[in-house]
Amino acid sequence: MLEPDRELAALPWPILAFVEDHLSNDDRSSDAELAAHFVANGLTRSQAVAALRFRCAYRDAWFLTHDTPIRCGARRPQGR
Repeated sequence: MLEPDRELAALPWPILAFVEDHLSNDDRSSDAELAAHFVANGLTRSQAVAALRFRCAYRDAWFLTHDTPIRCGARRPQGR
């Protein structure tokens, strides 16, 4: 189970929406590339690494606006 991340959930809405959009839709970038992109757009390195923990959860499902893995937690995908 992935627990919610209170630090990420507390980010200003436009930044959190940016992060969640990329976690949901960027399946071409490596984790290192995506982390660098997050840092270049306002996250700290530790926040970027924390966000990447949720990458599989975002790619595997659809979420309502406020019912997302960063805000509410998620089950870890099987075999990972």
